[in-house]
Amino acid sequence: MNWKREMIELKNYSNDLFDFLLEANNINEPEVGFVDKDRLELLIDQSNYCKIAFYNDIPAGFLLCLPENIDYDSMNYAWISERYKNFMYIDRISIIKEFQSKKLGTALYNDLIKCSKEENYDIILCEVNIYPPNPGSITFHKRFDFIECGSQFTEAGKKQVQFFFREL
Repeated sequence: MNWKREMIELKNYSNDLFDFLLEANNINEPEVGFVDKDRLELLIDQSNYCKIAFYNDIPAGFLLCLPENIDYDSMNYAWISERYKNFMYIDRISIIKEFQSKKLGTALYNDLIKCSKEENYDIILCEVNIYPPNPGSITFHKRFDFIECGSQFTEAGKKQVQFFFREL
């Protein structure tokens, strides 16, 4: 009998993974907001957490977070910044479809929570689309004890997001 061991490995972002991040981000639109090269470079430069999940040595997804007090013209980031301090803001997480349901998001979130505690952050925040609906993401966040804390319409009313937080 042939046994194939499935392995998840998380690696810190490095420049050779830029094209992967850009592609992984944009193939999962609208769940993950579209980003062009310049904007992604800016986000990576300002991030306080950016890791790539590898599945059997293949890049399969990533998680990028931002700290408070950065220059970022996002309505969602502004909403959070007006209400919270000393946070990790989950700006984007994306898992390539063929690797979804393989616990990559779980590995990234477990690592994020551990790193956030080690770096003495008080809270992790994010938003999830509720229009168009993304019920899988809401269920995922609730499994990690994220609690709803507000909502807003974006993109001239074309989208609505629900904000979530998790205290550390």
